[in-house]
Amino acid sequence: MRKTIALFMTFMLSLGMLAGCGSKAEAPSVNSVTMENGKTVQSVVDQISEDVGMQMPADIDDSVLKDIFYIDPSTDIEEYYGKMAMTITSADNIVAVKAKPDKKQVVVDGLNKRLEDVRASFAQYLPDQSEKAKKGQVIEKGDYVFLLILGQDVENFEDDMAKAVKYIDEAF
Repeated sequence: MRKTIALFMTFMLSLGMLAGCGSKAEAPSVNSVTMENGKTVQSVVDQISEDVGMQMPADIDDSVLKDIFYIDPSTDIEEYYGKMAMTITSADNIVAVKAKPDKKQVVVDGLNKRLEDVRASFAQYLPDQSEKAKKGQVIEKGDYVFLLILGQDVENFEDDMAKAVKYIDEAF
């Protein structure tokens, strides 16, 4: 009887070890959205910037991303590209960021904070730019996050934003 119990226990332990060696199919990530072939964060930003237009656009670098957009490029993101107006009379910002999967909320929060900063800076300053900032959006596509504050004139801000969102949607 003892031999049977010992043999049964040995069998169960062996079975448990083998079960631990099995491979388990990984569930697809909710954030497994990828860009279409040939599309990059830079190509999307450039397409929006060229078609919708910006006042005095300048590329965003690591220090600007960290200081003004509240995103640390060394710890929070995989890649980014963006442009912002280099004039105090324009609210234009177009930024595309691919966040590290565990840092997406940090990126979303940073871009939302930047949007609020722009809204606050134009609230009492230039009515048309204030309206543009009010229509600004942070858009999420998987681990990709976009900040859009753009438009050429008050009458077309909504159409310009819709066009920019369409370019983003077409990139995925």
